[in-house]
Amino acid sequence: MLKVGICIYFIIKILWNCFCNILQTSQMKKPLPKEVEDVYDTKRYNEFIQYKKEYRDISLVQMGLETIFMLILVFSKFFSWISSFESVYVGLWICIGIDWFVGCIFSFGIEFYETFHIEEKYGMNKKTKKEFIKDFVLNQGFEALMNLVLYTFFVFILEHLSQWTHGFTISLMQCIGFLLILVLIFALLMLIFSYLSFLVMMKQYHFVDLEDEKLLQEIKELLKDSKKKVKHIKVYDESSKSTTKNAFVLRLPFYRMIGIADNFLNENSHNELLGVLAHEAGHLKHKKQWYNYGMYCIALVAFICIAGLMQHPEIIFYFVEIINQSFSLSHSVYFLYFFIFGLILEPLFYGIMVIRNNVVRKEEYEADQNVVKEGYQEDLIILFKTLSKDELVNVNPHPVIEFLEYDHPGMANRIRALKN
Repeated sequence: MLKVGICIYFIIKILWNCFCNILQTSQMKKPLPKEVEDVYDTKRYNEFIQYKKEYRDISLVQMGLETIFMLILVFSKFFSWISSFESVYVGLWICIGIDWFVGCIFSFGIEFYETFHIEEKYGMNKKTKKEFIKDFVLNQGFEALMNLVLYTFFVFILEHLSQWTHGFTISLMQCIGFLLILVLIFALLMLIFSYLSFLVMMKQYHFVDLEDEKLLQEIKELLKDSKKKVKHIKVYDESSKSTTKNAFVLRLPFYRMIGIADNFLNENSHNELLGVLAHEAGHLKHKKQWYNYGMYCIALVAFICIAGLMQHPEIIFYFVEIINQSFSLSHSVYFLYFFIFGLILEPLFYGIMVIRNNVVRKEEYEADQNVVKEGYQEDLIILFKTLSKDELVNVNPHPVIEFLEYDHPGMANRIRALKN
């Protein structure tokens, strides 16, 4: 019955994805709002529609392949075989390895097609195949290391949790104290991986210090009121990989850096760049609002719920027993437990993501107000329209999809806010 439920869940997920695609497709057939009606001419807009269709098609192929792979594992004797290993770590590492290897095969094929067929077709790819393979290996290697460490960390905790809590008999306050220690260890791991991700990026791109002294001083002037100081302003070689233009602020604990794409610096106006950086400065000047504290409240509720489960783990044991019986497991298979509990919690995580996206969109509007304050709003609007046309951006997403899935405002709404 559990296996059938998993199959039904995947079908519902695919149908939901198709429904969202239908909404977006129907929205593309409508006239563009006046704020963005001059972004595309007829020829370029037709190219945009075809470009999005090709990406939709390949994403459905990817979802289909991943679903078939997981259903093969679910309906075969694979997890029963994994449970024959007495060491839960050996079984875990085999599952991670197979999942990673198959995922690499799927990802390589999909990303290769996207880069050298779709992006190449629309003139947006600058990568060589050698550069593509290098970036792919770095990304997949980092992902494999992170999955291996984090999965092993969680399994180690679960394997010893009963012993550490004296058979789950500790008080609520002791549970909270214990959880705080685990959260600190997890935060330390995430800090390490944040810096490793930064090192991967430094291997993928070549960064040099910004040499234009006039521009450097103007950027520093934009940032002077920021509580979070940025000491490093660098240019990176995006033009060697794509036609995408970007400028960003990298915010790591103890290190902040502004990165500016070389093609942005060379092909766009001085004021357009300052408009983007005024937006990033707005983020650095951000003061916590009620909606930020709302996210903290969600995290606090989750923390208390986990502490409560440590005192009353019977519900978890009940579900674990159902999984063990459904898959004929002789020993614990934590990869399967994580997978099934992940499916159960996915709607909840989706709801939290929707709330988080709403918070981030508010922060984007707030950061844009700093652009208005600095007087670069018209330059930023020109830049938005130019980049949208060049990079085939959906400037008018369906309102439902924008609300559910966009962590930045749609272009029409963003330009409307800048003008008002």
